[in-house]
Amino acid sequence: MASATASLLICFFALTLLMLHSNAAAAAAAAPSLYHSQSSKTWCVANPAASEVALRANLEFACSESDCAAIQGTGGCSFPDDDGSLPTRASVAMNAYYQARGRNSWNCFFNGTGLITITDPSSGSCKYA
Repeated sequence: MASATASLLICFFALTLLMLHSNAAAAAAAAPSLYHSQSSKTWCVANPAASEVALRANLEFACSESDCAAIQGTGGCSFPDDDGSLPTRASVAMNAYYQARGRNSWNCFFNGTGLITITDPSSGSCKYA
């Protein structure tokens, strides 16, 4: 009797593990497409609470390491320096750096002044990469 009970318990646990494994495999098969669609559409923007000094430093660093054509010359995001557009210009530069470096969270850290968003921050002629 004891061996029949032990065999029954072993079968029960084996079936439970098999079901758990099947559910996990099904979830894993569905997850990559969901994860990929979200991770392929992210942008790095400046934290609204960041200081002007930090934003200027971010702008200089990001443009020294990536393409900032969008905020220079006749780029769609080039604004005069004195019109309050520093957060936008810094965001465009930070995003250019973030995109060029592979969209890793650490490439948007900027000493705590960068934020990753899933909402496209583009506006008007200012298009984010």
